[in-house]
Amino acid sequence: MKLTVKSSIYYLVYTLFIFTIGTILFYFLIRNVLFNAIDEALSQEKNQVVQNLKYEKDFKEIHNNDFINIIRVGVESEVYEKFYTTTIYNSSKGKNIEYRELKSVYKNGDDLYEISIRQPLTEAESLIKSILPIEVILFLGLIVGVLLINRFISDKIWQPFYFLMDRLKNYDLVNVKIIPYQKYTVDEFNELSEIVEKMTTRIYQDFNSQKEFNENSSHELQTPLAIIRNKLELLIQSKNLKDEEMALIGSVFHTINRLTQLNKGLILLSKIENNQYSELSRINIGQLIETLLVNFEELIDERNITIQLEILKVVIIPANQILIETLLYNLISNAIKHNIEDGGTISITVSKNILEISNTGNELPVASERMFERFLKNSSSELSVGLGLSIVKKICDLYKFRVTYTCVYKIHTIRIEFTGVK
Repeated sequence: MKLTVKSSIYYLVYTLFIFTIGTILFYFLIRNVLFNAIDEALSQEKNQVVQNLKYEKDFKEIHNNDFINIIRVGVESEVYEKFYTTTIYNSSKGKNIEYRELKSVYKNGDDLYEISIRQPLTEAESLIKSILPIEVILFLGLIVGVLLINRFISDKIWQPFYFLMDRLKNYDLVNVKIIPYQKYTVDEFNELSEIVEKMTTRIYQDFNSQKEFNENSSHELQTPLAIIRNKLELLIQSKNLKDEEMALIGSVFHTINRLTQLNKGLILLSKIENNQYSELSRINIGQLIETLLVNFEELIDERNITIQLEILKVVIIPANQILIETLLYNLISNAIKHNIEDGGTISITVSKNILEISNTGNELPVASERMFERFLKNSSSELSVGLGLSIVKKICDLYKFRVTYTCVYKIHTIRIEFTGVK
C-alpha cells in the first residue's frame, strides 16, 4: 500500500468519525433550538390566555379547541408549569401527530384553571428533515474535497521522493555511477538526496576498488602459479628423482592446478557480481554446444561416454559471449566429470527456450536445492573446486534464467529456462 493511500485512509476514517458524531450532535442541537422556540411561543400564548381569563365573566363562555384546552380544577391542585412532547391521534388526518404541549395551572381569584396549549411538531420535523440532507451533502463534499486536496498535496510534496526512488531503482554502476545531489524545497528531501549521493559515491568507489583488486589478483596470482607449475614440470623431468619424490611432486602439481582453477572461479564470480560483463551479443545455444562438444571429444572418448544431442528448436539469446560459454562449459564438464567410469551417457536437449543436460552418475548425499552452493563438492575428482554450479547459478541469476537440478534413478538433470527470450 502506498504512503499517500495509507495517509488518505487515516484521514477518511477520522473524517467519517467526526462526521457521524457531528451529524448526531447537529440533529439534537437543531431539535433543541426548535423546541426552545416552540416552548417560547407556547409560553407567550399561555400568557395571552391568562390575560383573557381575567376578563371572562363566566367560565362557560370559554371555548376549547384542538390546540387550547382550559378546565377548572380542584382547589387542592398545585400551581405548576411544564413542557413535554405528546402524540395524539388526529381523526381528520387518520394518523398520530406529535405535539409540543405546555400544561400549567393558573389561579384566578378563588378558582384554579389548568391550561393546556399544544402546537404540532410537523413543521419542525419537516424543517429538521430538510436540513439533514443538506448537512450530509456538505459533509460529503467536505470529505471528498479533503481527500482530493490531500492527494494533490501529497503527490506534489512527495514528488522528489518518488524521483529519488526511481533513480535508485534504475541505478546501474556501469552507466549511472553516482546519483548527484539535487536541491529541493523540503529539508528532509535535501538530506535524503545528500545521503543518496554519498551512498552511491561510496558504492562506486568500492566497486572500483573491487574491480582493481580482481584485476590485480588475477595478474599477481596467475603469474607465480604459472611459474611454480613450470618449475614442477622441469623438476619432474629430472632423472635422479625417486618414486616417492615423483609422487610428492605430482601431488603438489595437482594442488597447483586446483588452486589455479579456484582463483579463476572466484575472480569470475566476483566479476559477474560486479556486472563487469555488460557487452551483449546474440548467441545460438545449439551451435555453441556443438562447438564445445568438439573440444571435449578426447575426454568423452577416454571415459567411453555416449553423447545424445537433440536441437529441436533454434534458441538465440542476448547475453555476454564469455559468460554463456562459461555456463555451458561448466555444465558439460560436470556432466562428464561426474559421470560413471565406463559406459555413461549424456543427453543434451535444446527445445523452445529450454536447455536440459542429463547424465548418468551416482546418487549424491546432499539435497537438490543445495547443489548450487559454493564449495559444495560431490566428486572424487582432485581438480573439482566446488564452484562450477555456483558460477552457473550466478550467470542464470544475472540474466534471470530459471535453473533447476533434479536426480531421478541416478539420472542427474540440469534444466535452464531462458525466461523472457522470444
